[in-house]
Amino acid sequence: MPELKKEEAKKELEVILEQGKSSVQKQQESLLTPEQKKQQEEKKAKDAEEAETKRLEVEKQAKFDAELLSKKDEEIKDEAEKKRKAELLEKREKDEDAKLSAEERIKKIKSETQKRIDELSNKLKETQDKSSKEAQTLRQELETLRKEKDAPKEEDILALVEREEAEKVKKYLNEDKSLPLDKRREMEDAELDEWLLEDQKSAIAWIQRRELRREIDKRQNLILKQREGVSKKLFEKQTQSYMRVLDKHPELNIVKRKKELMDNGMSEDEALNAIRKENKKYDVMLDYAEKHPELKTDPKAPELAMEEMEKALEGKKESSSEVEELRKQVETLSAEIARLSSTDEGIGTTLQRKKETEEKLTEVENAMVETMRASKATQAMIDSALKKFREKKK
Repeated sequence: MPELKKEEAKKELEVILEQGKSSVQKQQESLLTPEQKKQQEEKKAKDAEEAETKRLEVEKQAKFDAELLSKKDEEIKDEAEKKRKAELLEKREKDEDAKLSAEERIKKIKSETQKRIDELSNKLKETQDKSSKEAQTLRQELETLRKEKDAPKEEDILALVEREEAEKVKKYLNEDKSLPLDKRREMEDAELDEWLLEDQKSAIAWIQRRELRREIDKRQNLILKQREGVSKKLFEKQTQSYMRVLDKHPELNIVKRKKELMDNGMSEDEALNAIRKENKKYDVMLDYAEKHPELKTDPKAPELAMEEMEKALEGKKESSSEVEELRKQVETLSAEIARLSSTDEGIGTTLQRKKETEEKLTEVENAMVETMRASKATQAMIDSALKKFREKKK
């Protein structure tokens, strides 16, 4: 029972000290004058009053804090109260952490980090799925437009022209039957033979005009068909180029947004102007295309406009897109998990190393550490920087 004897001895010592203290106070009080005794009593009363006031303030604040913690975030409107609740939660978390062992603290950090990784991974997947679905939707819409577009039939252009010119001859034969012979565009062979017998000179002149007209009509029709064929191929190639743009920048799909704005009463021009204001990438690409009309005949016009857009926004855009930012956060947190799980360090080594580092910091090192913490650097980064700094000084 050594522990019991130790506790009893401690209590006896406290009683002796209290008795000694009381005896000394009595001796001191016996030496005081009435005025000094009065001042001492007034001081005791004042101290007691201040202590009571402070106790009441502490109780009031504790009650207020308890009520604040019980409120939901959306119920708190005052910014000062929001800040106070955040401080209380942080303090409570620190108090709870202080009660944990080094092993429990490491497990908690790893658990919270993994939870955040899972959240970001899910968000990343949702973002990628959304982008993929939007691109697929636009692919289907563009394919429908392609099928509906009036494009030349896929057959030999020359044969098509020959057939159309033959049909034109039949049309002119029917339309010009009632006209004088020299005013007709076409006539039956029997009528032409009869005319040749009656007035060979006039008939031959008419034949020459007819052949010249037929040749001009055929040439013009052929040129038109060739242009239509080129337009079709150009449209298909530019569509393929646009699909590659959407794969990289799905937010350039404005079809759905344009429909929403027009359903809300906007004209097509108003809707497109509104989209340009809210979609910077779309605005920059369209602006470039408007300034370079030669792109209309370039099969890769959408990709060329995209490249110029990326160059223009490269210096202005944020560190990365939402997807890239999420990837970076996942990678950073994964690296932290790996560091905490390293088999080279035993449980609690990370916390111990941090404690030892802080205890041995010089003034210059301390300034460096504070600067890195202010920039949200991890402890591993701080440790690495300190190590390199100290090696350079040696």
